[in-house]
Amino acid sequence: MKLFECRVQSFQGLHALSAMRLAREAQKFSSMIVAVHGEKRANVKNVMELMGLRAAKGAEIVFAVEGEDEEAAAKKLEALCRSFL
Repeated sequence: MKLFECRVQSFQGLHALSAMRLAREAQKFSSMIVAVHGEKRANVKNVMELMGLRAAKGAEIVFAVEGEDEEAAAKKLEALCRSFL
């Protein structure tokens, strides 16, 4: 299992476009990818679940990636989070 954290930098927080970009990229991998914010959990491959995290600017989101391609998935998603989230 690979874990990484990402702090939301966007003044809009984790909004629909960001959630869609993350979900679209996550769907390319077979690994199970979960995001945790506070007590809320979301399947990163599901846009609505991601938006349900209600992560505002400054929020810390922890990502857990587990599966065959976890190394590649974690690396790609972490880079993606740092570039626009």
